[in-house]
Amino acid sequence: MTTLDQLVINFHMTESCNYRCGYCYATWNDHSSERELHRHSGEVERLLDSLADYFLNPNPLQQALGYRSVRLNFAGGEPMLLGDRFVTALNQAQACGFETSIITNGHFLDETNLAAMAPQLSVLGISYDSMKAETVRQIGRQDRKGRGLSRERLTRLALLYRALNPEGVLKINTVVNTFNWQEDMRDLGIQIRPDKWKLLRVLPVHDHSLVISDSQYRAFVERHAELGPMIVEEDNQDMRQSYLMIDPEGRFYQNDEAGKGYILSSPIRQVGVESALTQIPFDPEAFARRYQLIPLQAV
Repeated sequence: MTTLDQLVINFHMTESCNYRCGYCYATWNDHSSERELHRHSGEVERLLDSLADYFLNPNPLQQALGYRSVRLNFAGGEPMLLGDRFVTALNQAQACGFETSIITNGHFLDETNLAAMAPQLSVLGISYDSMKAETVRQIGRQDRKGRGLSRERLTRLALLYRALNPEGVLKINTVVNTFNWQEDMRDLGIQIRPDKWKLLRVLPVHDHSLVISDSQYRAFVERHAELGPMIVEEDNQDMRQSYLMIDPEGRFYQNDEAGKGYILSSPIRQVGVESALTQIPFDPEAFARRYQLIPLQAV
């Protein structure tokens, strides 16, 4: 039997984002921002309670994977765009018994809010695709005023998080795509020394324009391989049915294998966690394979 220390559930709390990355997969075709749970009093809390009741108690998935804890990872869009609503959800998740983490573009992180959140975040994940201003612009990893996350600010945030939470895990996510596959960011890795630097091959879910070839992706991975164990590669096949993901409306979802969008469950708060899980394809062994490659708490 496959056994893991921790199960990770990714809650994409909002589709809204201040950046316009061309490859973004967090776009739901039937989605309305008005139906996002955070807009309705008590709905996020009810979802988190339902998830805790199921995943933090004996259940078939726990029996299959043998996990001992569950981490709720907040993602988007950009979750920090929600301000106090995100902070409330983060606190609620901890109160329910989840470990918590976030993947953010870093734009809204500063000394004040990071000081408040860092002790609660077992993993701080920051998305960062390029050190070059023109590449950042081409990808769309900037706001409407052309502001993106600079190397200098990323470095300051990384150092601050380590100081505030020495036991926490710092992770960098880089989506390798048409515009950045030739870039060399090894000196950045040496400078900030993230616990994990995940190199994700751009996923053709909605827009295929930034898709790269096998050789292009391999070239980027091999260029950075000398950074050692911090480097984790995640090709498209590694992502297939290997994530537990919830959309902003509180539905489990999975990538369509044809690359044409998503398979969606009914709303969890209407049909329950167990029933909603049966409505999407999820491969526990594929999930386990991703986490067996590296220390579980670092992903």
